[in-house]
Amino acid sequence: MGKNKEYADILTKHEGYTRDIIGFKPCDTPPDYAESYEDDISFECAMVAEVWDGREKPFYIRNKNIICGGAVYSGIGNKKMTKDEFHAGMVNAIGPQKAYASLEVFRRVNQQVCHTFKSSKYLVIGRLQDMEDYEVAMVTADADHVHRLCKVYTWATGELVHGIAGTAWCANSFPLIYRTKTITFNMGDPPSRFLMRLDPGEMFCFIHRDLMPLIVENLDNISSGEVSM
Repeated sequence: MGKNKEYADILTKHEGYTRDIIGFKPCDTPPDYAESYEDDISFECAMVAEVWDGREKPFYIRNKNIICGGAVYSGIGNKKMTKDEFHAGMVNAIGPQKAYASLEVFRRVNQQVCHTFKSSKYLVIGRLQDMEDYEVAMVTADADHVHRLCKVYTWATGELVHGIAGTAWCANSFPLIYRTKTITFNMGDPPSRFLMRLDPGEMFCFIHRDLMPLIVENLDNISSGEVSM
């Protein structure tokens, strides 16, 4: 936990983030320091917002706790659904002023999203400084601060950062990181931004744990943007 707390402290103080950095850890055995979400159910993005709302300890969830597709994209598999449950979900997702224009569009979107086929039983969620181990860290900040994290990665590696937009927060966020073990950014989607109460200029940056030392060590190496005339 010491190194994670150090990284969280350095990033927050150096960059001036107003939201806690959140860590995520898929696992098959929940850690002793995390508490169970018990039998409560919610949208996964709303669960994450509980950390910002003052939930003090990391907690772990199973796919039975999630009433959206977040379980699949965050790596804990989907619970079995009846045809009636699936139909009800589609009614709320398809059509004007909803997520997708048609079922065909929904299918096309899912064909483009990175897929991960390994599922764990649990997903631990908590403030980065309170996590003993994590797979992915999420920084939520304004576009300028997110761009700085992306620039650090490219400055040090020569690799560009690929973002995803247009579909759900969970689909935008987890699969690409699990597959590439790098960094990505996204704007979420209307429901996630509403449930997380994001300001208009805020967005998400997801960083794989293997990159965290590189990001922290090179924050001072990127350009301020000032050009000598």
